[in-house]
Amino acid sequence: MIRPTLSIRKVPAHEIELFDPPPDATYTIEATAHLVDVPRRTIMVYCKHRLLSPALTEHGYYFDRQGIRALRRIEALRPICGDDLAGIKIILDLTDALERLHWKVLSLSRTSAPASEKEKQRRARTISSPKRKQNSALGGKRNEWN
Repeated sequence: MIRPTLSIRKVPAHEIELFDPPPDATYTIEATAHLVDVPRRTIMVYCKHRLLSPALTEHGYYFDRQGIRALRRIEALRPICGDDLAGIKIILDLTDALERLHWKVLSLSRTSAPASEKEKQRRARTISSPKRKQNSALGGKRNEWN
């Protein structure tokens, strides 16, 4: 019996590149809805539940880079969490806290790395110096712990 074989062709992967707004850009709610492909009404619900915090002016709501990123995160969590907006808020808050801690650890490790190496050398000298004092105090004789 001849078994048919399937030939699987490798197709190059195409990644979707999302538009990342410049840091100083602000967008109206309509432009934000268009950028993220989310209805304006849904964005208003997210604002009501404090998932988003846009700038409010006399001309309406405006979203910056962080607002657009937050909206994309919310939309990524919706298939997982459904309509549990309180759960999504908890996840967003925890994610933000985790990112802040991550950057804090990175900045501390960059500034304290040379100091920690010096500290290791200082500790090595401190640890080795009492043994020398013990040996010299015993007249060069070794005790049972050396």
